[in-house]
Amino acid sequence: MQTLNRAFNPSHEERLAKEARAEESKFQALRREEGRKGAKELWFAAKAAPGSQRSPSTPANDDRAPSLSLVERNLVNAGFECFMPTYRLVVRHHRNRKLIEKRFPVFTGYVFINLPNGRFAEVEAVEGVGKLLKFSRTYGEEPEPFSFPQATIDRLRFTEWFEDQQFLHRKAYELRQEEVEQELRTLKNGRSKGSRKIRSAQYSELAGTLSRSMTSPSSRSLVMETMSQLLKLS
Repeated sequence: MQTLNRAFNPSHEERLAKEARAEESKFQALRREEGRKGAKELWFAAKAAPGSQRSPSTPANDDRAPSLSLVERNLVNAGFECFMPTYRLVVRHHRNRKLIEKRFPVFTGYVFINLPNGRFAEVEAVEGVGKLLKFSRTYGEEPEPFSFPQATIDRLRFTEWFEDQQFLHRKAYELRQEEVEQELRTLKNGRSKGSRKIRSAQYSELAGTLSRSMTSPSSRSLVMETMSQLLKLS
């Protein structure tokens, strides 16, 4: 168990922040290259219907890609590109106590949709999608859909990817830990002191499971800033 704990020792936030900045710089360079090649994107946020963001849970040892939620699946089937930032957690099933993987939306009630050619009425007709978030440039004018800067979407995409890498690291540890604990139970030696789960404290204004999922300070800050903007537009 000592070898296992050393192999999966959680990184300090300072080192995580440096790694995140380095990876984000590479990601932004790739995105700028895509822009020069003519890729056109214009992102808007829409309200998601209650329950439409729920994704099916899967066994923790299932290596397949996570299943899409109802609103994501409906948007893709209707020909729209969407982006719903999510995070994943490994928890125990309340009945059989087996480890399962659950996927949650970072921004509950919101989904981003790429609409470079408009089609606002069409996207609002998709099942699970509510109204697009709108604002008025000047008092008295008719509200119009609010487009999010490409840089914001790119940063959210990178944050989701970076946090997902941290999740996969934690999941590998938890699955290996589960195997070790099962071996210990089989041998009737009780729980080893070294098999105690390592939990890193998270100090954040984010609530519940989202706070535990966001390992990088920059990730938590970006999510809080974007959520504040979404709430202002709602």
